[in-house]
Amino acid sequence: MRPACLVLCLLAAGAVTGALAASPGAPQVVATTPLSALPANLAVGRAGPLNRVAFDVDRFGAPDPASQLSCFYRDRLQYRCDASIGDPEPGGTRRRVTVTIPDLGRGATVVVRFVNSRGHQDVAVELANAPQVVHEIEALALPGGGKTTLGSDGAPAPIMNVITERMTTTPAMAAAAAAAGVVCDQLHAEWVGASATDPVFQSAFGPLNGSVLPSRPVKAGSRVQPDSLPEWLVTYPLSATRVQFIAHYEVIYRAGACPQKVIAPAQ
Repeated sequence: MRPACLVLCLLAAGAVTGALAASPGAPQVVATTPLSALPANLAVGRAGPLNRVAFDVDRFGAPDPASQLSCFYRDRLQYRCDASIGDPEPGGTRRRVTVTIPDLGRGATVVVRFVNSRGHQDVAVELANAPQVVHEIEALALPGGGKTTLGSDGAPAPIMNVITERMTTTPAMAAAAAAAGVVCDQLHAEWVGASATDPVFQSAFGPLNGSVLPSRPVKAGSRVQPDSLPEWLVTYPLSATRVQFIAHYEVIYRAGACPQKVIAPAQ
């Protein structure tokens, strides 16, 4: 629990949320509820690149024109998180505010600030996001392969001498990122690791033995894009013509900071 958590600390679905004491008349967060993350195809439950949290807040929203919220990331980056504000409860001032908090790669703790004309209240939220493994079948032509010799019977026979080549593959997510270009709020994948299994080396004589190993680790934390492709050390007999294997691309999806949503600090 954070030392600054003076009034309310909520433990909800494994996410620790600390609501810091507010001035009299300022917004007051009375409950939080983690919701399923977005987008659905990149999220597992409440974990994903776009976390959503529902806050039950008193004294926030219309008719106070000063009501607003923002998110604070590491290094004091203040960001305008997307939010939807519900109607107040009948006869009361409490309303449901659903906030979408993007994982910008600036640490797991994000402080959500609720402001009205009489003050503000900060709530610390722990983002839920985890690496994912994307499996893709890769097929590569083998340079220098396809060589044969003549057997004792005069028929073509395979050459089993092996050579080793360094080769790269382009994950589908890297190709998609290159095609999309730079888009505000764009989700992107960052490298965690890469490995390969189940290589099959084809030849005119049927399957041959060989290996596919990472020749250098991907740079953890770098974006998955055409200039950060994984490189493989492929070892194969000279008669092999093609290799097919399963690449396991371990990545974490994050959101890019949208410049239009960055709030400049007060001068």
